[in-house]
Amino acid sequence: MSTKKIWDIHLKYDGVITDEFMEANKKLAESIAEEPGIIWKIWTIEEGTNHFGSTYLFTNLEYLEKYREMHIKRLNKIGITDIKEHIFDILEELSQINNAPI
Repeated sequence: MSTKKIWDIHLKYDGVITDEFMEANKKLAESIAEEPGIIWKIWTIEEGTNHFGSTYLFTNLEYLEKYREMHIKRLNKIGITDIKEHIFDILEELSQINNAPI
C-alpha cells in the first residue's frame, strides 16, 4: 500500500452561488495549491443541490491531518458544520491499471 492518502469530504453550503463566491473560491484554490503535502484536489458539486465536495490526494497522513484540522476550522468559521469525510489508503497497483493520477 501507498503512504499517499485520499481525503474525501462532503458538505452542505446553504448560501447563494454568486460571482463573488466563485472568485473567493478561486483564491482559495490558489492558496490550497501552495499547501504542503497536497498533490491535487478535485472540487465537486451535485448539480441542483447544495451539496459540495472535494477529493484530495496527500503525500502522507501527517500532511493530511494538519490540513484537515485547519480546513475544518475554516469551514466551521463560515457556518459549515454538516461535514462528512473519509480518509482512504490507496490500492496503487489496481489504481494504476485504471490510470489513476497517483
